[in-house]
Amino acid sequence: MPRAVWIILGSVAGLVALLLIGVAIAVATVDPNRFVAPLAARVKADTGRDLTIQGPVDIKLSLTPRIVLSNVAFGNASWAKTPQMLTAKRIEAQIALLPLLSRRFEVVEFTLIEPQVSLETDAKGRGNWEFATASSKPSGTQGSASQGVPGFGIGNFEIHNGTLTYRNGATGNVTTASIERMGMHARDMQTPIAVDFRGNVDGVAVALSGDIGSADKWLHQQWPLPIALKGDVDGKAVKLDTKLARSGTTTSLDDLDAAYGPLAGKGSIKMVNDGGHTRYVVNLDVPSLSVKDLEGSARPKGTATKASPPSGAKWIIPDTPLPIGPLAVVDSEGSIAIGELVLRDGARLAKLGTRFASKDANLDAKFSAGAMLGGSLRGELQFDGRNAQAPAVHLVLDAQDLDLAALAATAGIKRDIRGGKVRANVDIRGQGATPHRVASTMSGTISVVSGPATLGRSATQGESALAQLAGALDPLSNVDAATELRCAVFRLPLADGIAHVDRSIAIETSKLSASASGTLNFRDETLDLSVHPQVREGVKVDLAQLASFVRIRGRFDRPTVGIDAQQSAKTLAELGVLGATGGGIAVIGRALLAPASESASPCAVATSGKAPASATPSSSPSRNAAPRAPDLNLPKDVGKALGKLLGR
Repeated sequence: MPRAVWIILGSVAGLVALLLIGVAIAVATVDPNRFVAPLAARVKADTGRDLTIQGPVDIKLSLTPRIVLSNVAFGNASWAKTPQMLTAKRIEAQIALLPLLSRRFEVVEFTLIEPQVSLETDAKGRGNWEFATASSKPSGTQGSASQGVPGFGIGNFEIHNGTLTYRNGATGNVTTASIERMGMHARDMQTPIAVDFRGNVDGVAVALSGDIGSADKWLHQQWPLPIALKGDVDGKAVKLDTKLARSGTTTSLDDLDAAYGPLAGKGSIKMVNDGGHTRYVVNLDVPSLSVKDLEGSARPKGTATKASPPSGAKWIIPDTPLPIGPLAVVDSEGSIAIGELVLRDGARLAKLGTRFASKDANLDAKFSAGAMLGGSLRGELQFDGRNAQAPAVHLVLDAQDLDLAALAATAGIKRDIRGGKVRANVDIRGQGATPHRVASTMSGTISVVSGPATLGRSATQGESALAQLAGALDPLSNVDAATELRCAVFRLPLADGIAHVDRSIAIETSKLSASASGTLNFRDETLDLSVHPQVREGVKVDLAQLASFVRIRGRFDRPTVGIDAQQSAKTLAELGVLGATGGGIAVIGRALLAPASESASPCAVATSGKAPASATPSSSPSRNAAPRAPDLNLPKDVGKALGKLLGR
């Protein structure tokens, strides 16, 4: 190696040695305690708050000197509930070497050990982190000396084993965070601060990391500030990308892109402080949403998910908290657009939109679905949550052009269906914090009407109440290759959770018509319905194929089907009066006939709830009336048919 290189290296080494000696002398001759008073004065001038250091100030000598402050406290706002905004058992500051030669402290790393931080707002929304004199400080003084006070700047910031409380002065609600570790790192005042947090908030585990904008922009409130965080909250992956801004009493999260587990959305959220109350203005676009995910996210930690069902079985209508509850507990307004909503049964709705407004625990929402089961829907929901245990709910729905095949599939009816447009109207009121409890108290009307369709043969019969009822109303569904449906009506007049059905459930096909009467009890999810089919005049039907006077009763999910003994007894009584010489057979025929001249359309009766007295199922044919000859293909063994009627 050339001699000149050795000379240069030796000179540099000597210079470094001299610098290190100078630093050592500076560190050794400086009494750090004499900086406490000027530092406290500087903090007082900048914030209007008192900084006290009760323990000694110690410098640990090394190549990276470290200052240790013990028992530090920073004063709170004059209106705050606690006297100190921050206390710490120990503060450690790692100092850059070279600036010490000019008595300037540049803090490479600043660490709080076991701090207690108290954040709060007053009734008007003013935060205790807002310093009265900070805004008047000239820009560019950060990290520079002034008025003879040694300057200082902070690079990395960490908290170990701390606690933080936030008190909302308007509501009195207190949020508590336990900080296992928190770090904030930046190369300088202009680069984004990288944050890392691990701990819990009100008992919920939180782990987050990301960037929150530069320190210079935070100190000078240069809005908007970019925020980008991701991590894990309560076992669910989370993401937050937004631009934070503040103007007057409004704090905005614009260009928002957020996700919590399977829930994700884009848009904006504004928080407006209005007379001591915070009002939220929300505009979100959600690509996909599942009701199950929404219910799971809205459920408070540790709360029960369902009430005790009868006989240990589950409720069909869920007894989980209504997902609209969180919207009603805050003052808010705005709109939410959902690309696709997946219901609990797997049915999918598309192109949903809602506009809502809530205040004082009252929510009013108008919504629509552009694509739902082949049709469309619009409706309105009113939610009065002032009684938290039994909030009042009013729901109005109007659905048009629904696809009968899709609707039947959701009800567990397994048939090949072609055609059939359905309209549905709902107008109900109820009380309860869950869908099941609302259904248990609801009053109003649920109406579903279907137009003409072709129904394929039913190879299997579902177990649900609707599937069993559909089979009873169409007893030839597993006999004929196809059933030509003319109309079907399902109308429930409800009072206090019970539907008293008087022929308001009906069906008409090309061969027969049928209606049902009885009760559907949504309190215990049971039903008891009698179905009365009537064969159209001139139609050939094997009497043994008809499940006449069927009675369906039991739980909604698995009812039992049998013969209605009471209606059968009435028929047998008529047989006894008229004799068994063939007149009895004619009576059965007349009981199963529905000539248009004597009976109003069952669908019309079901829709209107009104029918002439002659149309009542209990009315008996007149003995003096000329017997009509039913075109029944009677079986060879009449006893077989009667046995079927009696359930033998």
